[in-house]
Amino acid sequence: MRLFGGAALRAVMAIVCAGSASAGPIIIGGDDLTDHGSRSAAGVNLEGWLYIQNAIASLNGSVTRTGPFTTDIAALGSASTGASYPSSNAGAAIGSVANVLGLTVNYYDGATAITSFFNALAGGTANPRIIWLAGNEATNDLDSTEGGVLTAQAAAINAFVGSGGGVLAHGAADSVAQGWLTTLLPGIVLSAACSASPGGTLTAAGQALFPGITNDDINSGPCHGTYSGNFGGLVALALDSEDRPFIIGGNATGGSVTDPGTPPSGDVPEPSTFALLGTGLVAAGLWRGSRRR
Repeated sequence: MRLFGGAALRAVMAIVCAGSASAGPIIIGGDDLTDHGSRSAAGVNLEGWLYIQNAIASLNGSVTRTGPFTTDIAALGSASTGASYPSSNAGAAIGSVANVLGLTVNYYDGATAITSFFNALAGGTANPRIIWLAGNEATNDLDSTEGGVLTAQAAAINAFVGSGGGVLAHGAADSVAQGWLTTLLPGIVLSAACSASPGGTLTAAGQALFPGITNDDINSGPCHGTYSGNFGGLVALALDSEDRPFIIGGNATGGSVTDPGTPPSGDVPEPSTFALLGTGLVAAGLWRGSRRR
C-alpha cells in the first residue's frame, strides 16, 4: 500500500528541514532489520530489507551535499557479498538495496578500513552521498573495535550531516553501535527496552518518509533499543508497542545549534530543554507523531 506520493514526501521533508537548504537527512534505528529481511528470487527486497530500501531512497533524494561523489553509499562495518545476498547478513542487505535502487556502494570493513575512510573523507578523496552504519545484531556487521572508531569519529559524522550528507544507522542502541550518537547528543538516553514484533507503528512522519512501507515491515523482527531524552532536531519515525521511539530521524537544521525547526503537521513537540550540541545535529525536544494502526 502506498501511503504518500512523491510530492507529499518532498513536502514533509521540506517541513522537517525547516528552511535549511544545506543540512542532510538522518535516520537512526534501534533495529536489526538487516537481520530480518531477504531478497526474493525475483530480486525484490522483503520485510526488513524493504525498510532499508525505502530509507536509503528517502535519504538519497534529500541529500544536499555537493559532488563530485566517489560513491553513492559508504557502508561502514560490513564487507561486500558480491552478487550473492544471503539473509541475516548486513552487507548483503545494503548490497541488495543498492542493486535494486541502482546505487553504488563502497565497503569499509574493519577498524583500519573505517579509519581510512574518515581520513579520506577529511582529505576530500572520499565523498559519498550517504554513510550507512551496519549496526550490530546481524552477521557481517559492526564489532566493538569498529564501534569505537565510529565513536571517535562522531564529530566527522556530525559534520557530514551538517554538510548535507545522509546517514542511515542500525543497531542495539548501545555503545558499540551508537556510542557516536551519545557523544554528539549527551542528552539522549539509549535503552535496551523495546517491544516491536508485533506492535511497532510508524508515526505520521515515518509514513511520509517511507512511502510503501507498512507496520508489518518494521515489525519484521524484534527491535533492540529505544530512545528518550533530548533528541536534537529529529523526529520519532516509529514507536514500539509501549509508545517508545525506536526509529528517529529527519533533517538537521543546518547552521543553527538551537533551532528545532517546525514539526510535521499533526506532530506536537514534547517539552524539553534545548541544549547546545553542535553544528550538524541540533538541539530540541522529541516530536512524537500520531500513531496509526
